[in-house]
Amino acid sequence: MNAQYLLKLFQLLATICLMWLLTGCQAKGIVNLQSGNILASQQWQNPNDSFTLPFVWHDGHIIIALKMNNSQPLRFALDSAASATVIFETSRTQATPLKIEGQLDLNGKQVNIVNNTRVELGNITLSDLTVVHVPLSQNPLFSDFDSAYFDGAIGYDLFNHYNITIHYADQLIVFSKPTTDVPMNKKDWQHYPIALHGRIPYLKANLSNQDNESNTYQFAIDTGAPNYIYLNEHLAQGFSFPNTTFPSHFENFDGVQQIETGRIKQFDLFGERFTQVSAHNLPKLEDEQGIGLVGSALLKNFDIHFNYQQGFVAIRKNKLFNTRSLLDRSGLVLEPHTQGGIVKQIASDSHATELRINEGSIITHINKQALTANNFDTLRNLLSSAKQSINLCWQTDKLQQCGDLKLFDRI
Repeated sequence: MNAQYLLKLFQLLATICLMWLLTGCQAKGIVNLQSGNILASQQWQNPNDSFTLPFVWHDGHIIIALKMNNSQPLRFALDSAASATVIFETSRTQATPLKIEGQLDLNGKQVNIVNNTRVELGNITLSDLTVVHVPLSQNPLFSDFDSAYFDGAIGYDLFNHYNITIHYADQLIVFSKPTTDVPMNKKDWQHYPIALHGRIPYLKANLSNQDNESNTYQFAIDTGAPNYIYLNEHLAQGFSFPNTTFPSHFENFDGVQQIETGRIKQFDLFGERFTQVSAHNLPKLEDEQGIGLVGSALLKNFDIHFNYQQGFVAIRKNKLFNTRSLLDRSGLVLEPHTQGGIVKQIASDSHATELRINEGSIITHINKQALTANNFDTLRNLLSSAKQSINLCWQTDKLQQCGDLKLFDRI
C-alpha cells in the first residue's frame, strides 16, 4: 500500500485520539484505547518461554495469521507503529462478531469502537481488547473487497506485553515472555535505545543532505511501513529533500495528498551507512517527536528484537543485507488485487500510456508469470529493476492484452 497506507492509518488513529479529547467521553472503549488497552488481559498459553510463527510478505507488509472472536484465521499486518489494533471490513472479516460501543465521525466517515475483543495469535490470547473497526464504505485504503488484501493491523497490544524478534530473512517471528533473556546473551546482537511516545517506538539516526551536512534526528520504527524512509523535510531542521524527485498522490480523510519521491544522499542506521536511499517526502506528515519513519524495506536488512519493557532494540545484520534501495522505473503505482495487481496511478511520462494501460487496469502477469498473493512483492520489484523492459499482461474492461513496458530512470 506504500505511503498512503502509512499516512491513512496514522491519521485515523491520531484523529480518533483528538476526537476523544474533544468529546471528553469516558466510556469503556475510549478509556481502554486511550490507555493502551489497560483494561485488557493477556494469557501466555505455552509451557515454554517462547514460540515461533511464520509470516508472509504482501505489498511490503509483514502479514501474520490471527483469530479474532473465534473467527477463521485473518491476515493482519504486524505494525510496530500501530498504537491501537485496527480491523477492516473485508470478505474475511464480515462474519466476525463485533461488539460495537459507538461510532466516531471523521470528516464525514464513520468508524466503530469495538469492545470485548478476543485475539488469538499462536500461544497468546488477548482478551477484553478495544479495537477500531473501519467499514469498507468508510475505508480510504480499499475501494472494494477485491483490493482488501489484509484484514487489519496490530502492534502495541502485542509489543507492550511480549518481546518480539523479527527474523526478516527467514520470515519468522519469535514471541517471548518479557523476562526471557533471548537473544541478549549473543555477541552478534547490538543494542540501541528506543523511546516510546504515543505507544510508538522511536530511535535516532543520522541523515545527510546533498551538501554533506549530517544531523541526528528521531525516527519512528515502523514495521508496518513498506518502503525505506518517510519524512517531512519541514520537520527536519537543517535538512532539505533532494530537488530531483517524482510525484505521486493518495487520498485520505483530508482529501488528496501529494508525495515526493527521491534519493537521500546518506542515511546512517544501526551503525551501517546507506547511500542514495529511496525516500518519500510527505508534507502532511505530522509528528511532535520525530521527523519521519523507517520502514520495513530498510529494516529487513537486519533481524530485530523489540524489548519495550527495557527500552531497547537489538539488531544483527542478516543474509538479506544490501545497502542498495529500489526505486520505481515504470511510472506505475501497483497494488494487490484478487486477480493480480490493480493500477492505481500512472505517471504522465510512463510508457504504460502508449500501451493503453489505464488506472484501474488489472495486471495479471509479469514476465509471463501469473501475479498472485504469494509472488506479488517479488514480481512487482521487477518494475524497479535495471531491465530495459518487462512483459506485462493486463485486463481493461474485460479486454485482455499483453505488451512490453519500457522502463526508464525517473530520477
